[in-house]
Amino acid sequence: MGKGKGPRKPRQTQEHAALVPPARTPSPSPERRPVVSQSHLPALLEWAQAIRAAVGAVLDFADAAAEAITKGIDRAARGTKEDG
Repeated sequence: MGKGKGPRKPRQTQEHAALVPPARTPSPSPERRPVVSQSHLPALLEWAQAIRAAVGAVLDFADAAAEAITKGIDRAARGTKEDG
């Protein structure tokens, strides 16, 4: 036994090999591909439409807020010029 090495494994004889069952090989299975089934398609479309509607609502709100802020700034600017 060398330095840092474990004990040698005994060599397998033909008699000993006969006692050990052969390794199993996996049976061939059909290929599986991820497929979006027709039943999931309407649900995905509904989900996409809901997201689109939500984004549209947020953009409408942001547009209205920007317009209100702009009008407020314009009114404030005109008010200070008239007072001064």
